[in-house]
Amino acid sequence: MKQLYGFLAASLLSFTALPVFGQSFNDGVFILNEGGAGSNNASVSFLSNTGNLQNNIYATVNPTVGALGDTAQNMAIHGDYAYIVLNISNTIKIVNSQTFQYVATINTGLNNPRYMAFSNGKAYVTNWGSGGSTTDDYVAVINLSTNTIETNIALAEGVERILEINGKIYVAHQGGYGYGNTVSVIDPTSNTLERTIQVGDVPNSMVEKDGILYVLCGGKPSWAGTETFGALVKINTETQTVIGQVDFPQKHPSNLKIDGSNVYYSINADVFKASIADTAVPATPFFTLPPQNQYGIYGMEVINNKIYVGDAVNYVSDGKVYVYTTTDGTLSNTYTVGKLPNGFVKAVDSNLGTGEHTKQNIVLYPNPATDYLYVNTDKQATVKMYDMAGRLIKNQSYTTSGVGISELNPGMYVVEITIDNATSVQKIIKR
Repeated sequence: MKQLYGFLAASLLSFTALPVFGQSFNDGVFILNEGGAGSNNASVSFLSNTGNLQNNIYATVNPTVGALGDTAQNMAIHGDYAYIVLNISNTIKIVNSQTFQYVATINTGLNNPRYMAFSNGKAYVTNWGSGGSTTDDYVAVINLSTNTIETNIALAEGVERILEINGKIYVAHQGGYGYGNTVSVIDPTSNTLERTIQVGDVPNSMVEKDGILYVLCGGKPSWAGTETFGALVKINTETQTVIGQVDFPQKHPSNLKIDGSNVYYSINADVFKASIADTAVPATPFFTLPPQNQYGIYGMEVINNKIYVGDAVNYVSDGKVYVYTTTDGTLSNTYTVGKLPNGFVKAVDSNLGTGEHTKQNIVLYPNPATDYLYVNTDKQATVKMYDMAGRLIKNQSYTTSGVGISELNPGMYVVEITIDNATSVQKIIKR
């Protein structure tokens, strides 16, 4: 029983009422809207593959848990959960990756968090620390079973983008409040710094393909005193050495993305496309954002043969998202989203095998509940309920009439639902 309870406790999902019972966010793209700094108005939009846009889904799905937070910096999906890094709030909000229902908050041990990656059941989160210090930057190591920070890995200033590649963690030192020019390699088995690799000035984005890490360096800006140009640096991840570099005649490229054998990047309001094997950068852009763009590209991603571009507009109004094709750079759609759209994340694909598909889409409602619980399925299902001491109190086949719970005492319970050999464990509140 202790083992069973341990499994259940590690698998809990916390749910509030859905705007539509049974709704799942899959087959589409999450849009992370940073929100205004100090305004506590970060949000997430969802754009389905059919073109349906839903703004502010976190607040809609979770009306009773408060605002998402201040300055959404990064969002990453790992397993059944989506992790949203709130920079100024110094928190990470965890939601179910399918339903977007709130699960937990990590709000201790973070100081100016930026981006995250995953390895061996741990999350690795870059932290800039205080703006007045050049020696307090670190990577926080989070145990995903307990959602607590186990240790910190102290690194040089300006830890920014982070990737897991073949069992190693790579961290680009963009510079934070300064100007960095290195990539750190962390061994996650010991959580120690293994190597430092020098690249170009201000490495702002990284992608990997076939064991090669591509690091896009934007160069120092004009106000840095000595302005430098951009460069694309190639690192062999097996030897952890630089094996090539492509210099840019243009200044300050950013937003490096990869799609098959092509790479994409932006300079101001221009998006460029090149072959990953090219030894020189293209002379002309693949496309340019519409004229109403004032500040260039705020965020960009390539997903399913589409290029998603975020436009902060004037940094006060709601942002815009432009969707282009990867074939010829044609603008296919424009959407109005939340403020400062800075990231795009592919939702969990519902086109999976039968068992996995069932697992990802099992929804239990309502929550909180008073008399009956329902499951969004017309298939044969088994429902087991446990109290918080791990005692089995219900074990029955599910019918459309629901699971009666009126006789239970108010409190929290764990519900295990099995459909097509897939199991979902969720937490509910009985009123």
